[in-house]
Amino acid sequence: MNKIRALYHQYWFLFPQTVALLIPFGINSGLVVFIWLLSFLFFSYPKEILNKLSLLVQCKWFYVMALFFLIHVFGLFFSENKHEAGTAIEIKLSFLAFPLLFFSHRFNVTQLLKVVTTFVSSCFLVCVSCLFRAFYLHYFEGIDAFYYSSFSYFLHPSYFSMYLLSSLCVVLLYYKSWLPHLKNISAKLVFMSSVFILCIFLSASKIGLLAFFIVIPLIGCIWLYRNGYVKWIFTSLFLLIVLLFLVFKFVPGPMERIKVALSVTQSNQVIDKTATESTAVRMLIWDQAIQIIKQNPIIGTSPGDANDALYKAYAENGLTGAYEKKLNAHNQFFQTLIGTGFIGFMVLFVLTFYLIIHGIIKKNYYLSIFGFIITLNFLVESMLQTQAGVIFYTFMLCIIIQYNFSLLKPEPFSLNTKPNNIN
Repeated sequence: MNKIRALYHQYWFLFPQTVALLIPFGINSGLVVFIWLLSFLFFSYPKEILNKLSLLVQCKWFYVMALFFLIHVFGLFFSENKHEAGTAIEIKLSFLAFPLLFFSHRFNVTQLLKVVTTFVSSCFLVCVSCLFRAFYLHYFEGIDAFYYSSFSYFLHPSYFSMYLLSSLCVVLLYYKSWLPHLKNISAKLVFMSSVFILCIFLSASKIGLLAFFIVIPLIGCIWLYRNGYVKWIFTSLFLLIVLLFLVFKFVPGPMERIKVALSVTQSNQVIDKTATESTAVRMLIWDQAIQIIKQNPIIGTSPGDANDALYKAYAENGLTGAYEKKLNAHNQFFQTLIGTGFIGFMVLFVLTFYLIIHGIIKKNYYLSIFGFIITLNFLVESMLQTQAGVIFYTFMLCIIIQYNFSLLKPEPFSLNTKPNNIN
């Protein structure tokens, strides 16, 4: 038993590393998390558990994330649709499990780098798999699989783009300092970044492209400014405009989706209530969501009855496209307001918009970038209604909120189990 305990204390980080490997493939990591929790409880002495839990209770973010979970638990008692309420609790379990495990443990630098780089490498592996699959289908079966959901085989394109952009930012900002021992590191990073960018475009998620064109130029300008290349900022922006023109000219698919979205949002555009085009149906859904929120602004309808309230509104107002597809609010803020009211919304606000501010205050700039990417995606998708959204969000948040990537000093050839001060 003592040997097993020793092994757990030395290699416990393999659990989160396995989760990091599975997330980009869309594989449910619930079993891994459950085994990690059991191992934590059974292979630690009671005194060790108490010491680790003392670390947990000192972390204010644990209370915020746990509160969001508990709001959904309380909603079960007020929901008419108990099955849907139970599903909502099951999906939100990561808001309790990951903070409990991450905030009660402390990574050393090497362990943390292994977990983060595993996620990035897994995203890269998924990109390569999707590209090979698309080439195979194109040349051997005559099927065009280079665009949108046909290309993003493992995940919905919006989720896939969000994962890739988050990974791309890590590569651009930190990999050169994290992995200085690698030969030809610059060439390898250019290749990896190029693959990520290519796959973001092929996924053709409108919000993914929008986030890319905001975040990456911002990172580039900050890097140029900090390194004294101020004059190159305008040159880089000009080159970006030229790149956009070339993409629009030679890869029209992704840009055409943005063009369609913009045409739908014109004030004089009348939207057909039977519409199934993503932007058009979102605008119809959001209008109904606002009306439902006005009826229950403080406590909401309960998480279990939120979708039922939307379906009823679709049926009563002739939104046949949305009703037939049983669409949720396609906006996490609206979805939370409908289900949990203003109380739940304020907790979600802290977990999204406030992350941007908190990251700037703490000079944890990747936290601000992550908060911005998440907030943008939450504006057009109810990402916390799916495991792919919840697990990625809570997993990454628990790491980024606790560790400042800019302060990491890599120890590539050691596996010291004693935690270093890297907050």
